[in-house]
Amino acid sequence: MTILTKTAFFAGAAALVLVVPPASAQTKVQIGIAQPNVEHPYRVGGIENAKAWGAKNPNVQLTIVDGRRDSAVQLSGIEDLVTRRVSAIVMSPNDSKALAPAADAAARAGIPLIVFDRALDVPADKYAAFIGADNIEMGRVAARFIIEKIGTTGKIIQLEGTPGASATVDRKKGFEEEVAKHAGLRVVSYVGHYRLQEAVAAMEDALTAHRDAKGVYAHNDTMAMGAAKVLDERKITGVVVTGMDGGKEGCEGVVSGKLTGSIYYPTMFPEALELTMKVLNKEKVEKSTFVQTPMISKANQSTYCK
Repeated sequence: MTILTKTAFFAGAAALVLVVPPASAQTKVQIGIAQPNVEHPYRVGGIENAKAWGAKNPNVQLTIVDGRRDSAVQLSGIEDLVTRRVSAIVMSPNDSKALAPAADAAARAGIPLIVFDRALDVPADKYAAFIGADNIEMGRVAARFIIEKIGTTGKIIQLEGTPGASATVDRKKGFEEEVAKHAGLRVVSYVGHYRLQEAVAAMEDALTAHRDAKGVYAHNDTMAMGAAKVLDERKITGVVVTGMDGGKEGCEGVVSGKLTGSIYYPTMFPEALELTMKVLNKEKVEKSTFVQTPMISKANQSTYCK
């Protein structure tokens, strides 16, 4: 049986969610999972997958750290994991630069650090392994998909994620590089912080200034759905809206027609945990593992949306 226990620490500290009962005779490995937040649908999906894996591995205790979208809070939570002397730490940094000290903290304690989803701005020898996707290429794929739909002239609204996060930086870079190949296209960018309400507000501002936009590129599905909501409320049709993540939210958007497409982006669980166990068992692993991220559209949604 899986038991969830939430423990609140001093003000400003991260909340810890313990998965599987407290350490017992069967517990041999303790893995800390440091998420930048635990309420976003993508993060919720990852946690659920981690819990399912934990239920099948009773010798492993998982401690999940909620960074609350605050780099200082996430770093504090990781430092707490180091103090607890966990066997390994699996982390997705809220901010690639701000969380760099986490690598030094883990290294000083001799704790292997596995980075997933977002890159950490440290030399490769500072962590044991990375698993994620090529976010620059994802941006390029999104650009080509939108251009195929709208042609090579017009405006595209870009809703960016959390500033400083590697996924935000790379998804923006790949997209803008691809669009720059066409002189008739213009990208206008707004920040939505990967959140629905902030994306809605950003989209309202974007449409006020750029009512003639032909496409919307959002760095995740939550923001894409926010954009679709604003378009629907303003009764604006014919705009191509593309998001990223391809989870439940993205699939519902594609199936319903609110989204034109969504790039599938795995939660990295249980893969990150399997990778961690290999590291702990001293098995040889690739320094960087990149997962496949296909575009989901009406044409292939039955393959990915189940």
